[in-house]
Amino acid sequence: MLHIAVAGATGRMGSAFMDFLEKAEGVAALSIAAHPVADENFTQLEAVAGQDGLDVVVDFSSPDATLRLAEWAAANRKPMVIGTTGFTADQLDKLAEILYPVPVLLSPNMSLMMNVAWRMMSNAAKVLPHDTIDIEIVEKHHRNKRNAPSGTALIMAQIVAEKRGWSLAESLRHNSRWGLLGERPRKEIAISSIRGGSLNSEHTIIFAGSGESLEVTHSCQTLEPFAKGALRGSRWIIRQPSGVYDLLDMMGLPEVLF
Repeated sequence: MLHIAVAGATGRMGSAFMDFLEKAEGVAALSIAAHPVADENFTQLEAVAGQDGLDVVVDFSSPDATLRLAEWAAANRKPMVIGTTGFTADQLDKLAEILYPVPVLLSPNMSLMMNVAWRMMSNAAKVLPHDTIDIEIVEKHHRNKRNAPSGTALIMAQIVAEKRGWSLAESLRHNSRWGLLGERPRKEIAISSIRGGSLNSEHTIIFAGSGESLEVTHSCQTLEPFAKGALRGSRWIIRQPSGVYDLLDMMGLPEVLF
């Protein structure tokens, strides 16, 4: 039996994960409220952990809440799966520092297919000409999504920047084209964020050349793929030594897919 504590369990992704766990075999889940910084939630965690009944903490809360939860997990030597998005670079550095004693699976997108798409676009960004290919990223989400661009879109931009040897801070543009701007800069990674209604989660990266283009798109119609990935990650991370991992590590994807 795998015992999971779910932080942010009343949020959109946390609720979907709890619903998924109810149908999963060999799993027992403890729901931690949307605000896991509340003292009563840590009392719950400590009671379960004290009985050695907790195997892993899965977090879908908020960056500030995650940091405090990470301190608890590190002190109690409990592995974590973190699907929370919206971290700043400083918060990510702090998170890695706090959690060094335990294994941590950190990914802003728990879909296995999205992670395969990341590796595909990584290969494309590396091998396609750097001086003649323009790169655009378009992401769509429901109207209630809080952060823009999405954590997934930022990972896409980061992948491109790293493979091309560009500074992400200098090349990133977000929803800011307006007016007579002149020719598009070559070293630019543009992200367009669309929010509305109940739109499905969708991410597309466009490699636009002269006379041809390549698009890699990932679309999710439900939250079940993310829940499946989080559960698979939970089963995997508890068997790993301390360190920070992502789903690509779990899947064992080679650096080159084509």
